[in-house]
Amino acid sequence: MRLLRNDTFEVNLSTEGTVESLRMTDDPARMNWVIDADYVQEAGYAQEHKPFGQWTAIVDDERIESANLQSYIEVAGDTSATVTFVHDKFKVQYEYLLNNNGEWAWKIRCSNPAAAAVRINGFHSWFSLAYIMFRDRDVMRNIRHSCAVFPHIGGDFSKFAAVRRSNEAPHLAIYSTGERVAAFGTYCSYVNRFLEQVSPSLDGMLYHRLSFFEDGSSFEQSADSDWIYGGYAPVTLEPYGEREWSFVFTTFNGQADFYTKALKYGHPGWTYSSVTTTEGKFIAEVELPEQETLQSVKMYSATGEAGVVNETDISSEFTIVPAAESRRLRAVLPLKSAGEIKLVAELSNGKCDVLVGNVLEPVHKILEKRAEWLCNNSFNTASVTRPYSFLPLSNQGESLGKLAFILMKNLLSPPVPSQVRKVELSAFLDLKYHWFEQGDFLHPKPLYGSFYRIYDFDYIGHVYYLLSKFDQSHLYYESPEMYLIWAAQVMCMRLDPECHRNKREQEESQLVGVFILYIADLLADLRKRALTYWHDKLSRLWLALVEGLKQGAQAYQGAVTEHFYDNAGFGLTCEALCLAGLTDEAERYAPLIIANIGFSNDYRANAPDRWWEALSFMTHSLWGGLVAGAARSSYETIGDARLLEAGYRATMAMFNCYDWNVHSTTRKLKPGEAASTYSIAAPNLNMPELSRNRFGQSIFKKSSDPLFSSLFSNIEGDDWDMGEELVAYLLGFGSTTYLYTDSEGELRCVNGLIEPAEKGWEITSYAAYPARYVMLEQGLSFVSTPGESLKSVLFIEGKFERA
Repeated sequence: MRLLRNDTFEVNLSTEGTVESLRMTDDPARMNWVIDADYVQEAGYAQEHKPFGQWTAIVDDERIESANLQSYIEVAGDTSATVTFVHDKFKVQYEYLLNNNGEWAWKIRCSNPAAAAVRINGFHSWFSLAYIMFRDRDVMRNIRHSCAVFPHIGGDFSKFAAVRRSNEAPHLAIYSTGERVAAFGTYCSYVNRFLEQVSPSLDGMLYHRLSFFEDGSSFEQSADSDWIYGGYAPVTLEPYGEREWSFVFTTFNGQADFYTKALKYGHPGWTYSSVTTTEGKFIAEVELPEQETLQSVKMYSATGEAGVVNETDISSEFTIVPAAESRRLRAVLPLKSAGEIKLVAELSNGKCDVLVGNVLEPVHKILEKRAEWLCNNSFNTASVTRPYSFLPLSNQGESLGKLAFILMKNLLSPPVPSQVRKVELSAFLDLKYHWFEQGDFLHPKPLYGSFYRIYDFDYIGHVYYLLSKFDQSHLYYESPEMYLIWAAQVMCMRLDPECHRNKREQEESQLVGVFILYIADLLADLRKRALTYWHDKLSRLWLALVEGLKQGAQAYQGAVTEHFYDNAGFGLTCEALCLAGLTDEAERYAPLIIANIGFSNDYRANAPDRWWEALSFMTHSLWGGLVAGAARSSYETIGDARLLEAGYRATMAMFNCYDWNVHSTTRKLKPGEAASTYSIAAPNLNMPELSRNRFGQSIFKKSSDPLFSSLFSNIEGDDWDMGEELVAYLLGFGSTTYLYTDSEGELRCVNGLIEPAEKGWEITSYAAYPARYVMLEQGLSFVSTPGESLKSVLFIEGKFERA
């Protein structure tokens, strides 16, 4: 081991020249910001360890690995080291320099030492930041010694934000200052613990990988679909030729500071509409580094069924923001065609930066197409297995989210009787008897062999509750009141530990779940209908659960689910505490949500951080949408605009799982189709075909993991665990648009467009069914009359008015 240090960092190098530890000098937690070899050994992953700085290259079809080469290390005091790896066709040199500016500079040089040119198909280095799910229930270990990693790639300004999961600064920022990075991929080391924990891969770690050269072979077929980044090709290195990449590691205090510091290293600072709709306008703002000007900006878009890529020069659209204190330029673009867009901005120094956004069809059209598709394609008839169920079949309650969505959509728009009818048939004739013995809500079936999942009942209760909201004229089997009672019965059983025999179910009954979306409304409706017995019983159980959440907040117990440390826990726990008015306790969890939701130059990476469905960082429609919804909901109690912005970014990224106008993935969708998961990384080195691709559980039927392939052998379709995230959307951004004032005093609009009017401002909503406008910091809200769609309002002298 060799220790390099300055006033900010301590870097330990192994005898092979890889980075064994990276710590911040003043960090009281002493977090290691790279994957720790001792933990890898302890957890049983030693054979798969990929330390930071270990590299591979494919040169003239020969695979060269640093692990098989002799390394030579030269050290100059305790601030710098040079590591050289020599091969007769490929020489690599790493330079580690810890300067007096509190920075760590990492330079990578490769050269051709031979007299003949060589062809390089790939040159990759492991970039193993501490993205770890520790295999224990020590919440503080996961919070303080693990980080989420949010990449910004494309063009010449790659950068990476490694955010400590506690959101306690300082965090780690890495800025590219040399040649461009070709790709950023991941490899997951994990143990499949599905049969123990009822989830596929709950402990493990992601090893990130930088590709300096990449010909696309790491991606398999997915590279051919990727029109946004594409252009992967081998590189010829002439005799004695050399290439160099460099990165600066430094600390940062939060998202805004990450972009402010980027300017120091020559990176433009962008804010942009990651997702907008064809009814809105795309907005991009850029602040340029000193001495730089914007030479040109071109927009590329893939539209139409064929996904033809169009190029438009939009340079003239960027003008100075008049009211801003900084030197920002802004473009406001009405985009009438749906599809992904890429902006390529060229600076006066010849370098380029990239933004990737998306233009959706009006969201209500996406939702209406989805409901129509489900009812026409997923509803089982009476003549097949599990008649009146919705396909694909699953024992997990998540599969019922589709029913909840259809009902919610029909409550917010003119109802389609045939859609409500099919859901009621399913709820009355399939749901009731598949999950319960002879339809008795007090006797759940052990659908998982020896046990049943408590979480399943959240989804079941939701379907019955939403049925209770319909007028009797739309219902055939039971009255609205009876469905309301059924919802209460299911939830009372779910929340009452005494209703369950096994310890597992008793413990899980006290975990918060999807019921948080409707528990308050359910209690209110029970009171309104004078169903006193059920109201009082459910209220007691709810308050008991809340008391447990309150008592566990100091130790972050709500962050632990069956998934150990899990955003499904801390997201909904924060929302539950807000709902219960326990603001102090909720504020302990809110930073975990903020640290969990991505921020990037690519809208697809703006998702809540999760990995075990894709073995890579990903968008998962259900849990991504629910965590995003929890962020938005919690904002209304806590008032931190970071929650609002993060919730919106993540919500809109979730629509990538439904968007049939996306052409950058191998998996294309027809209008109304959906896929539950999107793998953000490229390449996904565990399953290369998933790189920047959409998929569902059925993909694991052909997994090399024998447990995966057997568990999912009977799964059909890509969308079984979807729907509740759309309900969370409809309860929030589906109807509400927000205003707030940013740090520079400028009025900002979330989920809509703000434009100057003759008097004040005109606010146009992007919501599917716009009905509510909120300015929380001034305690203002404006709500339409029941059933009225209010597409725009005015904001004049601190008040909302009808347009």
